[in-house]
Amino acid sequence: MTDTRAANRRGMIFMVLAMALFAANDAGTKFAVRTIPVSEVLVIRGGLALIFLAMILWWRGELRDAPKVLDWQVSLRGLAEAATGVLLISALALIPLGNVITIIQLVPFIMTIIGAASLGEKVGWRRWLAVGAGFAGVLFVVKPATGAFDVASLYALAATFTILLRDMLARSIGARVPAFVVALGSILAGILVGAAGSLFQQWQAPDPLTLLSCLCSGVCLVLAQYFIVLAYRGTELSAVAPFRYSIVVFGVLYGFVIFSELPDLWSFAGMALMICAGIYMLHREARR
Repeated sequence: MTDTRAANRRGMIFMVLAMALFAANDAGTKFAVRTIPVSEVLVIRGGLALIFLAMILWWRGELRDAPKVLDWQVSLRGLAEAATGVLLISALALIPLGNVITIIQLVPFIMTIIGAASLGEKVGWRRWLAVGAGFAGVLFVVKPATGAFDVASLYALAATFTILLRDMLARSIGARVPAFVVALGSILAGILVGAAGSLFQQWQAPDPLTLLSCLCSGVCLVLAQYFIVLAYRGTELSAVAPFRYSIVVFGVLYGFVIFSELPDLWSFAGMALMICAGIYMLHREARR
């Protein structure tokens, strides 16, 4: 097995772990925004995540690397993550968790295009067909020709591009900055954005259950940031990106268990189409 294939295999595992944790973060955040404003969720979740992350950095002896959050790519990635947080929380407050998570699955297809156009990865007609099928799946979920397409769906679509920027920067940063320090940049940016937004919203005292959901969400966010950075280190985008589809399964599961949300038939059809396209892309990658 070549070094690239070994890295790809590790990246696939890390990607699935990251998606499970990102979906759990989204679920906890959606629970919190039912009782407190978006900006307040960002501040409380970020503050609790910062405490957890500081403990990890101290335990790993990486506190000395904390100033690397000022690296321009780490800082820009943090801002992209903060923008993603605002957009996703705004969408989660209005539409089902499974729909939000499915909409943002445009990311793997755009990454495939970038891999072919900018990184020299070989993408044949079959993979382009899978890209088109995945985009069709997104349209099934978003339903732009019906009244179901609303501002909340636009929030989720906008988050697709901030996620893309975030993940491309994670790949560019590589191993020169510890993964948890990269996560620190994202957490700090989220706190700053939330604090700025809270100036325009009335602060509300959260109840214990909301605080617990913010704590769980913050812990999951830190670990998700860590694994997503590892997933892109030394890997090929076309090999790792399809495993982002696993978040659809986790999102629907959390949405059903926690919020009793069940997607409609069109959304199920869209999810199935996207998952099949992703599996096909993975199959083609394995045969290369």
